[in-house]
Amino acid sequence: MSDKHINQLFEAFTPKNKQKEKIFRKILEKNKNETTGLKKFTPLKRLRPAVLAAVLMVCLTTTAVAAAFLELDEVFLKFLKPVSYEQAQYLSNGAYVVDKQVVNESGSLTIKQVIGDSNLIYILMDFTAPEGTVLNAARYRFMDPNISTEDHGVRSTGFKVLDDGNPNDNKISLVMNIMTENSVAGQTAHFKFKDLQAADPLPGIFQTVIPGSWETTFKLDFKEYSKIYNVNQSIAMFDYKAVIKSISVSPISITLKIESSSSKEISEASEAASKLKQTSENEYLDRYPITIKYKDGTSETTSTFNGMSVADRIANQILTIKTFENVINDKEIASIVFLGAEIPIEN
Repeated sequence: MSDKHINQLFEAFTPKNKQKEKIFRKILEKNKNETTGLKKFTPLKRLRPAVLAAVLMVCLTTTAVAAAFLELDEVFLKFLKPVSYEQAQYLSNGAYVVDKQVVNESGSLTIKQVIGDSNLIYILMDFTAPEGTVLNAARYRFMDPNISTEDHGVRSTGFKVLDDGNPNDNKISLVMNIMTENSVAGQTAHFKFKDLQAADPLPGIFQTVIPGSWETTFKLDFKEYSKIYNVNQSIAMFDYKAVIKSISVSPISITLKIESSSSKEISEASEAASKLKQTSENEYLDRYPITIKYKDGTSETTSTFNGMSVADRIANQILTIKTFENVINDKEIASIVFLGAEIPIEN
């Protein structure tokens, strides 16, 4: 869905006063035609209780439908770019509204919403600097955020600036991504953000623009999007034997858990290969490409590496998380191909 379609979605499910009045009048007109046959509207005080209930139900229903979609902030929805209205509603139903603010003399940080799956979390936040400050750099981040969860499974974090419609004011909207070894849904997490940094487009270097510290605790009470499939399929990784144990599929990521007694050798070979496949600063060809095959016969293959791959050399396990520029149409996936192994996906 494009930004235009997302705007239309919000407009369609948020009835204006005139629309509510029109709905109300149609109910009254229907009641008039069924009972009196008169040309004038039936006075409100003479309406049957059933009709009044219908009026109230329509108002509540339209408001509830709008609220269901509006659970997911419009800026957040534009970042995700769902493929359909149904997926937009599905994403919204999984969102957890935090609305927690931390304020000090350096600025205010508002944690707005959280969505996630078994291994990836997106947190929508707004930062507002003191009056007179202009935040219009290409990239922003907090320096080395500290995150504590109950199982201490956080592996990677990153930030992306979103278009909030006002590029030259003192406020920015950010999405923070957090990649984890296991699901942290329902856990309480403590966050400490330090020093807002800014940078020009790559290869620009981040520099602190607003020093300070913002600390907060909240529950990651989102509904997981993931569906996990047990695979147990043998593959070869850099000529070493490995087994895909499971694959987790959601609209925002695909995660593979792999076991191999050669995890150390695979990790070293992978690191060496990544250095040879660098396409630009901080951009690499995908050393573990996957192909998503859809039910309609189309497919897409990852080329640039986005996500995380980490090896536990003691447990002989490899965790690979794939993220995408836009959400994927997970309900229409027929199979996923990884290093020659085709894994059927049942929806």
